Amino acid sequence: MKDNKDVFYMKTALELAAKAEGHTSPNPLVGCVIVKSGRVIGEGYHKKAGLAHAEVEALKQAGSKAKGAVLYVNLEPCSHFGKTPPCADAIINAGVKEVVCAMKDPNPLVSGKGFNKLRKAGIKVKTGVLHDEACRLNRIFIKNITLEKPYVVMKAAVSTDGKMALKNGESKWITSAPARQEAQKMRLMCDAILVGINTVINDNPFLDCRIDKRKKIKKIILDTNGRMPEKGNIYLNSAPEDIYVAVKRMEERKAERMIKRGINIIYLKGNEEKPAPDKVLSELFCRGIRSVLLEGGGTVIASFLKKRLIDEAHIHIAPVIMGSDGIPFAGEMGIEKMHDAIKLKNHTVKQFGPDVLISGEIKYPEVKSVQRDSL
Repeated sequence: MKDNKDVFYMKTALELAAKAEGHTSPNPLVGCVIVKSGRVIGEGYHKKAGLAHAEVEALKQAGSKAKGAVLYVNLEPCSHFGKTPPCADAIINAGVKEVVCAMKDPNPLVSGKGFNKLRKAGIKVKTGVLHDEACRLNRIFIKNITLEKPYVVMKAAVSTDGKMALKNGESKWITSAPARQEAQKMRLMCDAILVGINTVINDNPFLDCRIDKRKKIKKIILDTNGRMPEKGNIYLNSAPEDIYVAVKRMEERKAERMIKRGINIIYLKGNEEKPAPDKVLSELFCRGIRSVLLEGGGTVIASFLKKRLIDEAHIHIAPVIMGSDGIPFAGEMGIEKMHDAIKLKNHTVKQFGPDVLISGEIKYPEVKSVQRDSL
């Protein structure tokens, strides 16, 4: 059983880390608390990639009082030179007597080396305090490091019977203002928003983050035949270089005009009729995009689900029924048996205005191995 005071201060470190959500990519979210004689003498968190790490911020605040103190941090202190010097060295030089940490850094450049360096310097190291909570907070970073793929979040606003729009294209608004405000938090969390070209043409969306104007979210459009409009709301509140159009083909002069403006045109090779979701994600990862918010439409969502590429889902459900006049929020999946249906695990249910939000990790059905007949 973990010490109550360790849990208390680690919760504070996690809360500090979460303050920078959406701003530290490709770095993790890290918070730090320094305690001496039962008093907090220093706090800090990593605010943005390239800026000081959480431990350095907290040590600066603590000053000479850090000698003999206990340092709480949600991720193993780094032991290598990156854009900033190693945090492990700063902790050793400050004379900290003990480090309490939630989890080991999955980055091979660190991964236990930070702990080893601290222990060799005579500092007591305790690990695993609120480990699961720490992993949840840095789930994007963990996937990026371990699988070298973007973390994919699906968001949808649907009627009670699972429809995202009427067949005539009308969809404003299915959910209430409180639900739409909550949905903006997903845009803050992720590096990029991804939609299909029909969403751009039919809805003329802004695809921006309205709750934090500092967030310059990237916009990804899947556009098989190069139908991307050259004007529209999608270009507002966004630099051209933050717009990516993934195509199989596009009229040459149109492509030249868009590239000249700074827009990224991604030509995807292969025999697939449409841009393959896995190839799109690989290309985005190579371009530094570490998390993607998938907002539709239904064909795009289904294509990502069928390829098992979505990690978590947030579905806002409104007390509205559309019946057969509505369009399902996910297209045809090819599911024939209930045990093959995709489920949510570790899910939560919250209410925003009249609407309900169901959030959870995606649980895909097990892939049954095919056994060959013995010869």
